[in-house]
Amino acid sequence: MNRKPSEIKKKNELCKRFTSTGTCYKGPSCLYVHDPNKVAICKEFLQTGKCGAGSMCDLSHEPSPNRSPACMHFLRGRCSNPECRYAHVRVTPGAPVCREFATLGYCERGAECDQRHVHECPDYANTGACHKKRCTLPHVDRAGQIRKNAANKADTPADSEADLSSEEDEYDEIDSDDVDSDELDEDPEMIEPGADSGEIAQQQDFVGF
Repeated sequence: MNRKPSEIKKKNELCKRFTSTGTCYKGPSCLYVHDPNKVAICKEFLQTGKCGAGSMCDLSHEPSPNRSPACMHFLRGRCSNPECRYAHVRVTPGAPVCREFATLGYCERGAECDQRHVHECPDYANTGACHKKRCTLPHVDRAGQIRKNAANKADTPADSEADLSSEEDEYDEIDSDDVDSDELDEDPEMIEPGADSGEIAQQQDFVGF
């Protein structure tokens, strides 16, 4: 017996597809929360301040610490753009990547989050390995991170081969080519799954002195 959408018991969790893309084909029958105020920021708007879809865009055109990646120029103490669309939030360079932000493009904790808001694979960034077969997020190599991961692996028993990313739901991840925050002292190399190398789209809204 099919139940009406109003009779379906919702889970108190954001829908990954709706939050990251602004749409969900399941509509009212989806078991997860569809909150239009908690969707990822539009990549085109973030990078250029404009969007061809305008008010019809399904994603957000409202920058905030909840949905905007960290401003790398601010972290380096030299952002002079008063209308910067990237988040001006202090976070430790070596802090782990926020899984919620990386996969949804939105973090409930916003400015209070003590993890890095970047669009890259949290498993690869935090442990040096990603076991998710369909991972679409960038895998970014940094020298400092590699050293830390090597040290972690040395302290980890060889028989602990747990799958660190068991989320195998089929949903459209947020666009992964707008990474704009990385370690302050080292240039990263991006390794896209299934490709030899990739490019990181640098933050475009910095105004030089």
